[in-house]
Amino acid sequence: MQQLSPLDAAFLYLENKQTAAQGTFAWIYDASGCESGQPTRRALLEHMRQRLGISPILTQKVYRLPLDFDYPYWVDDESFELLYHVRELSLGERPTWEDFRRLVTQVHEQPLSWEHPLWEMTLVTGLDGIPGLPSRCFAILGKFHHVGIDGATGIKLIHDIHEPAEDAAAGHPRTTPPARKPSLVSASFRAAIRNLEATRNAVSLLKPSRSPQVSDAASAAKSTNAEQPAAQLPQAVFNGAVGDARAWDAVFLNMQDVKALRSLARGATVNDVLLAICAGGLREYLEQRDALPDAPLRAGCPINIRTAGEAASGGNMISAMVVSLHTDIGNNQQRLRAIVKSSRAAKDRAEQRGSRRILKIAGTIPAQLQAALGHGVGLIAGGMSRAVGFNCSISNLPGPQRELQLLGATLHSISVAMPVMNGYGLFVGLTTCGDRLAISLTTAADLVEDPEHLSACMVNTFSSMIRQLDRRRNTQ
Repeated sequence: MQQLSPLDAAFLYLENKQTAAQGTFAWIYDASGCESGQPTRRALLEHMRQRLGISPILTQKVYRLPLDFDYPYWVDDESFELLYHVRELSLGERPTWEDFRRLVTQVHEQPLSWEHPLWEMTLVTGLDGIPGLPSRCFAILGKFHHVGIDGATGIKLIHDIHEPAEDAAAGHPRTTPPARKPSLVSASFRAAIRNLEATRNAVSLLKPSRSPQVSDAASAAKSTNAEQPAAQLPQAVFNGAVGDARAWDAVFLNMQDVKALRSLARGATVNDVLLAICAGGLREYLEQRDALPDAPLRAGCPINIRTAGEAASGGNMISAMVVSLHTDIGNNQQRLRAIVKSSRAAKDRAEQRGSRRILKIAGTIPAQLQAALGHGVGLIAGGMSRAVGFNCSISNLPGPQRELQLLGATLHSISVAMPVMNGYGLFVGLTTCGDRLAISLTTAADLVEDPEHLSACMVNTFSSMIRQLDRRRNTQ
């Protein structure tokens, strides 16, 4: 019987009628090698039935205690029915990418039911003929709640659901021990023990400690980076109160071309290049709407803080860093150079702060107070109408590098729809599958109704940076 961590439960408490804290993976498959043609729901049901043991979130649901006097528990769904979780839709004849975009949006908008395990899969057929996709293809939309997985565990789940091409017949699902609903007496006793543990953790955190490594890092950061987050955050068109409707789009780039762009700025990483592409697209889009703030926008970037030994653990273990996107700089190469410095400074600040410290601090607060604070944060978030700290989220999720298969088809690409909330009406997801990078945009439709226009602006920035790289190569 596993209890939700404070961070996991936060995604429960943050939900309101405008925000469902769930992510939807759009897996597109190349079915050209399938002898049986389009897959069936029955085949997907059988595939998932054999893999129900790969993760407890597939068969367990969240059980909330009366008055939320302690954090909820994961318990077995005693009436689990796989048919409820696996669905099928079709785009019909002569489909377009716009049709697929609308379908992804409609599926993503629907909240998951807390009466069941928090996931769904929708088989989407009828994609054949859409430009840019394999001539024979289908998609599966895998929707999972953030209370059970973060980006890293989501990518691991993709690996576990699929079959590696080289050993498609291998793999046996793991079994998990029973997770039954706790009695109120047992839950009360556990809450008391947790409160005692919280007190002990608080005392240990209060002990003075000084690490030379951390001190040296802080000194180095001060001497090499004067940059600190600005006190005043500019507001963009997507930083407002959100309604119920969402909009979504994805574009695909070649990852080898993205990696080549690192040579435009000394010390640039792939993540720096991706941030620069997103920043250039945002600048172009906002300029065309005559809505570009004078001050640079900032992005909140999730950080996976799992150790090697925690790689297989579920739930959420994430921190974040805030990076200036330098949208006030018009030249792509100069903007990339500025982002390299900003990104390095943000990483230094995150290391000085201690990425895992937030998890330790959460363990020092009594459970009942944590639950009350969580609800309070949820109410505050529900009433926000502007961004605080950063303007949008940009999450980089490196995906599988080896070929994966499902139902005889090869996984072609991974894109993702992510949650948005009041003040933060734009979420950019960056996902890879082999050498194919997807830039996915999830927006609040009442703030940004045309994410396909914004994604086109990002492609324009990418193409412009490639041309800059070509000119540089030709002059060498």
